[in-house]
Amino acid sequence: MEDFDTEDLFGGREEVLKNLGNHIAKALIRLAKNEPLEEYEIGDSEDYLVGELARCLTLQNLYLDREEYEKCAIMKLRIIVLNKKLGLDLTGSMEDFDEED
Repeated sequence: MEDFDTEDLFGGREEVLKNLGNHIAKALIRLAKNEPLEEYEIGDSEDYLVGELARCLTLQNLYLDREEYEKCAIMKLRIIVLNKKLGLDLTGSMEDFDEED
């Protein structure tokens, strides 16, 4: 791939574009600081539970890969509780895959 000169690309406007980018970033930061945090809180408990379920599933897979089976079992119990709270019936997917038929 051919290298190109930014001078040719922006026509000598690099400094103007940098200043504009800085101005936009500062304005966005100012707006974010003025926003009340309540607007970003999770209002729906189901959303929180789904997020917690995703976290526990991720940790369970991580512990399984590390062969930390005690921690994996704790996550499995937590996942079962979260599934019940969410009204999900995932008993078929919670089988032990180590057992041979």
